[in-house]
Amino acid sequence: MATSAASPHAPGFSAEGRCGYYVEKKKRFCRMVVAAGKRFCGEHAGAAEEEDARKRILCPLDPKHTVYEDQLAKHLKKCNSREKPKPDFYIQDINAGLRDETEIPEQLV
Repeated sequence: MATSAASPHAPGFSAEGRCGYYVEKKKRFCRMVVAAGKRFCGEHAGAAEEEDARKRILCPLDPKHTVYEDQLAKHLKKCNSREKPKPDFYIQDINAGLRDETEIPEQLV
C-alpha cells in the first residue's frame, strides 16, 4: 500500500521550479521560484558554484535582502526601502499642536 520510495514533494527534496537551497534555520528548502535553467533563487545564487563571477552584497537601505554588486546603483533607484518624496501638500508637524507655551494666542476664538 505505502511505498518506501521518496517522492519529489517529500520534505527531504526541493519542489520542481523552486530553490534548491536548504534553510537550516527553518529546516526546509527555500520556497522561492527560480529562473529557467537555474537551481537557486536570486537570494541564494551565491551558493551556486557556477555563478561565482557575480558577488551579492547586502542592500544598504534594507539589509534584509541582497543585490548584485554590479547592479547596486540601479537597485537603489527602485528599492522599496528608499525614502520616497513627500507630496506637495505635505507639511511637517501640521497637526502636532503648539511647540511651547509662548505660542499660545492671546484671544481664543
